Amino acid sequence: MKRTLPACALMFLLGIAAQWSFARAAANRDALLAADRAFDAATAEKKFDGFSTFLADNAATLRADQPVLRGKAAVQQEWKSLLENKAISLRWQPISAEISKSKDLGYTVGSYTVTRTDDKGSEVVGSGKYLTVWRMQKDGSWKVEFDTGVPDSPPASPAQ
Repeated sequence: MKRTLPACALMFLLGIAAQWSFARAAANRDALLAADRAFDAATAEKKFDGFSTFLADNAATLRADQPVLRGKAAVQQEWKSLLENKAISLRWQPISAEISKSKDLGYTVGSYTVTRTDDKGSEVVGSGKYLTVWRMQKDGSWKVEFDTGVPDSPPASPAQ
């Protein structure tokens, strides 16, 4: 009995610690998902300026048939024409997030839609998936370190 009570107490404390750890991890993921949603909202509202506020100074991205773009200015330049085009709307939604054990690095995965109005006034919608890597800043905010995406295949044309 003397050994059973301390062992039970230890198991109880370990169980509480594990639950706290899982709850904390979920809270960290929720915070990163909220940052990604805020990134989308800021971009939708303020376009290029909103987008730019979420980029880390050393942000990078990959684009087909281009070298790796490195640095905030290079990433901004890549996105500027799309984000300043009034006929185009870009929106995204994170699906999942993970945080490193050190809690200063994480990533989000999600889906995006690009809607543009063509010359005839019709909306053309494209979609795809993205991966964004985030780093926690000294002030507690998350900034984008790396962002890339892939388009979905366009729908098949109807048979004629």
